[in-house]
Amino acid sequence: MKRIIIVGDTGSGKTTLAQQLAKKLELPYIELDDLFHLPGWQERPTPEFRALVDAATQGEKWVVAGTYFSKTQDITWPRADTLIYLDMPLLSNFWQLVKRSFRRAYSGETICNGNKENFAKHLTKNSILLAFLKKWYITRKRYGGIFDNPAAYPHLRFIRLQSYQHSREFLDKL
Repeated sequence: MKRIIIVGDTGSGKTTLAQQLAKKLELPYIELDDLFHLPGWQERPTPEFRALVDAATQGEKWVVAGTYFSKTQDITWPRADTLIYLDMPLLSNFWQLVKRSFRRAYSGETICNGNKENFAKHLTKNSILLAFLKKWYITRKRYGGIFDNPAAYPHLRFIRLQSYQHSREFLDKL
């Protein structure tokens, strides 16, 4: 495993696992959220985002955390040798996301180019919690279909982790 992509829903543990894998395997870590989000939660224009992803994944070794399926798949997947899908159960994943979101809002932690989560935003239509609930099934169907037909990507090693415990065990076994 030298070029790894970690995908899954918001709050599934992509960033945590990617950072830990990068450290353990001594690989550069690439966070797609940092490349995509500008200050003020503005989205980077797609051509610029794609150029950054292209440049970041030119090397022989890396771990990428993030989904952005329609924007980056044609760049990153042909270069990768391993795809890890964090396929967490709905309630566990949602609870992790709630805890993380409220911890960040309370602490004022900065993420994604200086952005911060806040309590008020969780009560709007732009809430990350609402977005998660809207996208969970879609993500599961998309990646589940790919994992059910790995022959479509013969160069990739597929790893599906279906619990937070399973993710920890996977990391411990490396």
